[in-house]
Amino acid sequence: MKKESMNGKREQKLRLVCLILAACLMLAALAACGSGAQNTGTATTEAAATTAAAAATTAAAATEAATTAAATTAPAETTAAAASGGGAAANGERVDLVFYVMGDPPKDEKVVEDAVNAKLLEKLNATVDFQFSTWTDYQQKYANELTSGSADLIYIANWLNYGLMANAGAFLELDDLLTEYAPELKAIADEGMLNMCRVGGELYAIPNLWPEYVPIGIDYREDLRVKYNLPRPDSIENAEAYFLGIKQNEPDQPILRVTTEESQGLSQAFDAASILNIKYPWSMTNGLPYGLSSDYSTPTQISDYWNSQDFIDDCKLLKRWADYGFWSKSALSDTNDVDSYKNGLCVALVAGQNPNKHITNIKDFSELHPDWKSEYIAYGEITGSIYPGHATQNGTSIVRASKHPERAMQVLNYFMTDEEMNRLVQAGIEGTHYSLTDGIYKNLSSENPAPFPYEGFNSWNLRVTEFKLIQESDLVLNEMFKVYDELAQKTKFPNVNIAGGFSENYEDFQAERTAVTNIMRQYLAPLQAGLVDDVDAAVAEFLRQVNAAGLETCREHFKEQWIAYCTEYGYQ
Repeated sequence: MKKESMNGKREQKLRLVCLILAACLMLAALAACGSGAQNTGTATTEAAATTAAAAATTAAAATEAATTAAATTAPAETTAAAASGGGAAANGERVDLVFYVMGDPPKDEKVVEDAVNAKLLEKLNATVDFQFSTWTDYQQKYANELTSGSADLIYIANWLNYGLMANAGAFLELDDLLTEYAPELKAIADEGMLNMCRVGGELYAIPNLWPEYVPIGIDYREDLRVKYNLPRPDSIENAEAYFLGIKQNEPDQPILRVTTEESQGLSQAFDAASILNIKYPWSMTNGLPYGLSSDYSTPTQISDYWNSQDFIDDCKLLKRWADYGFWSKSALSDTNDVDSYKNGLCVALVAGQNPNKHITNIKDFSELHPDWKSEYIAYGEITGSIYPGHATQNGTSIVRASKHPERAMQVLNYFMTDEEMNRLVQAGIEGTHYSLTDGIYKNLSSENPAPFPYEGFNSWNLRVTEFKLIQESDLVLNEMFKVYDELAQKTKFPNVNIAGGFSENYEDFQAERTAVTNIMRQYLAPLQAGLVDDVDAAVAEFLRQVNAAGLETCREHFKEQWIAYCTEYGYQ
């Protein structure tokens, strides 16, 4: 009777956590719906996240109380089992776990799952059922999964509002579980990466262990550079010489296809301004919002970029480039053409690029223009401000309602520290689904999609550098990553994406923020596009208008939040 009573209390507390989480998710959904059909994309997501964040903040105290009470009323035998170092595993009890992942299942899901479970039963007396969200209404399904409590392990990502969900009590704290049940995993997990997964000081997720570098940069026509003996565009001066050299030699060749479409944030308003990342070691791509800036090595030392001589000089540079004809005079109304580079409608891409897109460009050139060659320079290579994607880009959490968190952590440990198991989960059965020739992975199926493609379980969260199989397309990418990793290790915060974990709460200054955004579109966009007659006068007018819109209010709130965030994570 006593055991049943204590279990009942624990379940009641967990239900309270789920109700709190459900309320947060409902408010997020209502905010998204209330944004209107024409206000889709980033604006809708931000509005939903902000509303849910406010709800999560309100619910935090109740969540914490429920969590504490649940832990306090946990059955004594559960505590004893945990202390014995095995939970259900210690007494031979079989455990069937659910691992919730994103997207659609592969055709051979059961074939590979059965092979995985054969090993799990032998090693841990456990099985795992991979359950998939599908890509239809996946966000709602993900939210439903968290509130239903049916999963044990679950994929997390910043694009699935990881921080918000952690604050709302969706996931278990993992520090103790990691130490006791996954010592091998803890030994290989980078502390900086784990730190990025902390929310309010608590660890709620284990990141994938393959740092993926996605630094923005410039993709450019190397064949034209060689043909006309031009410098590599690895500085502002050299980029100008490269563009101008091609313009002079091939007057009819368009140089840049730039619009406003990659500039939807609050740092810049025209895509060509992205080239400035090659000049400044900013802590956030394109600088901090609201015309502020700080360097990667000193992120809390904030300066006023918009009121600096640098800003005026940069605007004059962009006007000079516009006057040279590097982009269309209708650029502000042009739409983004994702095929412009491969179709020869520009000689470089300066915004929205990353190494993976560069690999795609190489493939496009080899198929369409075998005599063309594309090269890539990450801006961080030049400034020394380079880092991988944020740790919460792909990770794994244990759902708070899991009845077997110890075994779940043991399974995760097995998946990420045993090479044979990791290969099975990620690539399927060797000889059936893939082969290795000279260390290069090749899928054995001619079907599209293959019955089990690489990472067929969409298990991007289980990547491990030492175990990741190399595909032919990875050879160039891996060489780039090696360079980036060497540079990143020399920074003040090795392999840490400082800004990636920051989320601005602008509920208290939504009106001013919206007004500033509108002024940027109206006044900053033509200024950065070089489509003004007098730069000095245009800068002065922009500053007058943006200040009247409430810029200082936005800045004060942002700086307070940014400094608090950097202080919490030790980025000082």
